[in-house]
Amino acid sequence: MWKFREADIIAFTVATMVSSPLTDKASRLLSPFFAVLLLSLGFMQPHGRAAEAAQAEFFQSKIRPLLIKNCHTCHTEAQSGGLRLDSLEKVLKGGDSGAAIIPGSPEKSLLIQVVSHTHDRLRMPPTGKLEPHEIRYLKEWIRAGAVWPESKEEFFKKRIHPLLEQNCLACHRENPKGGLRLDSRAAILLGGHSGPSVIPGNPEESLLIKAVRYEHGRFQMPPTGRLTDEAIAELTKWVADGSVWSDTGKELHEPYEISEEHRNFWSFQAVSQPATPVVDDPRWEKSAVDRFILAKLKKKGLTPVQRASKRMLLRRATYDLTGLPPTLDEIQDFLADDSPKAFVRVVERLLGSHHYGQRWGRHWLDIVRYADTAGDSGDFPIPEAYKYRNYVIDSFNQDKPYDEFIQEQIAGDQLPHESEGQRWEQIVATGYIAISRRIGVNPHDLRHIMIEDSLDNLGKTFLGLTVGCARCHDHKFDPIPTADYYALYGILDSSVYPFPGAEHKPHRQDFVYRIGKEKSDQILKPYRERLDVWNKKERKKFDEYQSFEKKKVEDPTRTRLIVWQDLLGVREQRRQVAETFPPLEIAYAMQEGDPHDVRIQIAGDPKALGPEVRRGFLQILGGLKLPADAKGTGRRDLAEWIADPNNPLTARVMVNRIWHYHFGRGIVRTTSDFGVRGSPPTHPELLDYLASYFVDSGWSVKEMHRLLMLSETYQLASTDVPSNAAVDPQNELLWRQNRRRLDVESIRDSILMFSGDLDRSPGGRHPFPHHLTYFYRQHEPFNQRYPTNLRTVYMMQQRFEKNAYLDLFDGPDGNLPLSERKSSITTLQALFFMNSEFIHKQSDAIAERLLTRGVATPELTKWAYESIYGRPPGKQEVVRTEEYLANTKHRVGSDCQGEWCTQLAWSAYLRVMLSSNEFMFVE
Repeated sequence: MWKFREADIIAFTVATMVSSPLTDKASRLLSPFFAVLLLSLGFMQPHGRAAEAAQAEFFQSKIRPLLIKNCHTCHTEAQSGGLRLDSLEKVLKGGDSGAAIIPGSPEKSLLIQVVSHTHDRLRMPPTGKLEPHEIRYLKEWIRAGAVWPESKEEFFKKRIHPLLEQNCLACHRENPKGGLRLDSRAAILLGGHSGPSVIPGNPEESLLIKAVRYEHGRFQMPPTGRLTDEAIAELTKWVADGSVWSDTGKELHEPYEISEEHRNFWSFQAVSQPATPVVDDPRWEKSAVDRFILAKLKKKGLTPVQRASKRMLLRRATYDLTGLPPTLDEIQDFLADDSPKAFVRVVERLLGSHHYGQRWGRHWLDIVRYADTAGDSGDFPIPEAYKYRNYVIDSFNQDKPYDEFIQEQIAGDQLPHESEGQRWEQIVATGYIAISRRIGVNPHDLRHIMIEDSLDNLGKTFLGLTVGCARCHDHKFDPIPTADYYALYGILDSSVYPFPGAEHKPHRQDFVYRIGKEKSDQILKPYRERLDVWNKKERKKFDEYQSFEKKKVEDPTRTRLIVWQDLLGVREQRRQVAETFPPLEIAYAMQEGDPHDVRIQIAGDPKALGPEVRRGFLQILGGLKLPADAKGTGRRDLAEWIADPNNPLTARVMVNRIWHYHFGRGIVRTTSDFGVRGSPPTHPELLDYLASYFVDSGWSVKEMHRLLMLSETYQLASTDVPSNAAVDPQNELLWRQNRRRLDVESIRDSILMFSGDLDRSPGGRHPFPHHLTYFYRQHEPFNQRYPTNLRTVYMMQQRFEKNAYLDLFDGPDGNLPLSERKSSITTLQALFFMNSEFIHKQSDAIAERLLTRGVATPELTKWAYESIYGRPPGKQEVVRTEEYLANTKHRVGSDCQGEWCTQLAWSAYLRVMLSSNEFMFVE
């Protein structure tokens, strides 16, 4: 490859401009481009300042604006897919799918594959494909080495801001010495008693530079000792470049003031007790819910539709409260009950069913991103996680007051108790925090990420606020400063999270034993000593296995395989020892640790520390702080602050969730975001009425079901009215019920119920291997499926490897909170109902069950329709069924004889019924 000197580069560029008919302006713009283009094509290698300047200019003029325009919305603080694209370091680090670029190799760079839409999975940006010239710029930039000159803002954030924080701000923030504050650009330019400390662009005349150089006659700063030459040079460069001050630095160090606009925002106002409107319709005046709804409909000139049929209403209510279809007996009983209290009795029966907790517990598990594995690179199983799952289900069945439910999950281990059973239940409840996701090969070294996951979920779940957005900087929209984030962070950082194991540290620790640590240590000591012998043997053999990669041996593959087999043999012998441990009861739960406050992590980096903040609550919600002599971590205080009936968010958020699950959409559509960027409530007075009712009813979730489901609004049909739809096409004012698709759990559980295969008993521990035998790694992660006919809520939920069936129908994720389930429509869903083994097996079982009734086709058709659709078939549907069965037998041929042939035909017909919209949707 040829090499050119700086002079050659300049000469070529000048010659190009001279020979080109372009204008002078165009030549000046294109000259850096031609230089970088030559470098990228390999005709020359960069040499000297001219080439560096050309590459830097190309990045600044072409690449940086391209990234800002197309990528920064999702890939800066938001870190979609774990990827940031706002610095070369972050780009090279990459995200969940690996490094974004490989300098010098655009074809192998993930970024190029994604933006050119050649990647097998990813397509970016989501707004549409980049222009061809933009992709070309990116390729040229990467081919030339991906030069990324540091901007003045980046230089300030990385070099100057930490330098000021560590050396200056202790004396020059509040009550500053010499009247000089150094925590904002305005303060620095204003200066102190001796005048301005900085003259932008003129370091030689700037008082700050003279002081740090120890060249001033009176001031030598910092007084504790002269800065390093490198630090002084960086300060000098910063002043020379204009003393640019980024917003991030300003936000962290200027006192945060909540504006009146924020204080007056609707969700931060105290919950009111609005007067219910007066309506003149007898049907709608009995319930306050109906009066609020009807009053708004009348204002828009809308008339609600008629009440749903009894069959439709029963199917809706039964799925809403239990996630299962009504049985034939339940349908007949409701149809036969003509009393005014008939539907009241249905609601009470459903609320008393143990299936109610399974249904509504699943809603809660969605929000708190429940999973049975840790989410690290090996995705270590957590056999004890199911106890928290069952705690949630039991709490809903018991109608545990919601304020107690909150406090137990955040600080159950700190709450008083009346019995040993209650104490243990409350400890298990803190599994809510313990199940926070771990990431990476060494998640124990990324504690700040785990705590961020906890705080992000806590804010969204209980408060409807995106608290996690304040980790790196003051929240861009809501009144949550970074200091508030770290006030909460200190509470969880003072607590002890259980560690489930990871690739480089496979042995779990800090789980909670029911009999206590001291007694369990005493019982387990001899077992642990025996196991430790095998731990050392396993470690020695594993180190030997790894060392073969570096050794020069004649046949490394074969030798390494032999050592691997030896290692597996050691682990098998070790397993036999591990399984002799006595089965002491264990919880995946939280414990109190060493109480302490924490310092702000500048830009979310735990290695760049700012000022210390006192543990406490969000300022916008009162800003209470723990006293200086607080003995505990503050988790109990946090739980009480959230569950305080005067907290304007907690009750509103929960009643809105309940409304969402009954009507398909919340009064606040963004059910986990009540902040500035969330949707405003469609019926704010109704929302406040419900929140007040909720608290006054003793925080009873079941009482909220009664209030909502016994309203006329809930019992409306879902029929369309074109005149209403023209005014309110999204049905935001609720002139009808919303048609909703069954979720994945209801689909599977219903089909198992139709076939008679549903196991209705409560679920327990999954059949994981013994917890002391885990050696999962990034390249050999845990990955198992445990078939079951239990209800879907009891299926093992893995974080790393999704369940294909659950994922196909927009099921729970386990990595992210799901406050609203999607209802996607894909061809794969249709193919599942036509071809999957599950559907074929279950339709065969339904057909077999149907044929045991031994009656004529019309009666069999009636049973199928009432079981699956909740209604009898029409005459034409019976005729169509008979024709289909006959045609199917004819197509199969003369071999189709007897009961087997009839069952085969019915099985095919039932598959059609199961794949229909009438089964998949609830009216």
